[in-house]
Amino acid sequence: MGDTPLLSVVQARLWHVSRERWLRRVVARRKHSSTTGFFDAYPRFFSTSVTSATPNRLNQRHRALIQANTDHLLGRRVLDLASHDGRWSFAAQRAGAEHVLGVEARQHLVEAARRNLREYRVPETRVEFLQGDVMVELDRLDNRHFDTVLCFGFFYHIIDHMLLLRKIARLKPTNLLIDTNVSRQPGSVIEVDDELVENERAAAFGDPGNPLRAIRGKPSRAALEMMLKAVGFSVVRYWDWLNAGIGQWDDLGDYYLGERVSLTAVSAV
Repeated sequence: MGDTPLLSVVQARLWHVSRERWLRRVVARRKHSSTTGFFDAYPRFFSTSVTSATPNRLNQRHRALIQANTDHLLGRRVLDLASHDGRWSFAAQRAGAEHVLGVEARQHLVEAARRNLREYRVPETRVEFLQGDVMVELDRLDNRHFDTVLCFGFFYHIIDHMLLLRKIARLKPTNLLIDTNVSRQPGSVIEVDDELVENERAAAFGDPGNPLRAIRGKPSRAALEMMLKAVGFSVVRYWDWLNAGIGQWDDLGDYYLGERVSLTAVSAV
């Protein structure tokens, strides 16, 4: 009886190693003709950030995060957390959002976002960017001012997951769209480690005891769903990456391996 959790961990690890080898040896090496997508018409986003900016990855993520959620964006007021170079704020606006506010901690990314949207002639009245700590700025926003919240590539760079979700829930949005790395461990767990804040892909702020590094946590699916339920959200859909007709996986390995998920949650209150 006591060996069952350990057995589950070993089995999960063996499955993951096997699938990772298959990805590396077979799937990622398959040759496919290039496909086009949303961001091919807006190529600035391939160069204004070093974070996951390959055309295939951005276009496939657009399918999963924006196209699949058009009903939650059209005519809606959208809040984009950790908005980076404005790629998803822009995509939400193009999908018909009434207004988008992006919050980003790094000033150079806020400036890049503003330049990108000026280049593509998006009025500042439609998409705005605010430079600041997401955890601080959320407390300053008006209750019920947003219909949909985007949390793409941010959730696993923090350790205060419940605090973030409570701050989001306070705004009373109807929809919460999340794209995050997750733990592959069985059960409701959070894997904790740290990262260098100087990396643009990492957290923007270090911790008091070590300002150069930040503690982060990757929740398992079960833990993520438990936390969402606790603040009044229920998951209505995970994007099925493995059955999305993707031919080129070399820059989407985290999704292929189930190390990253994209989900749509709605308020249950």
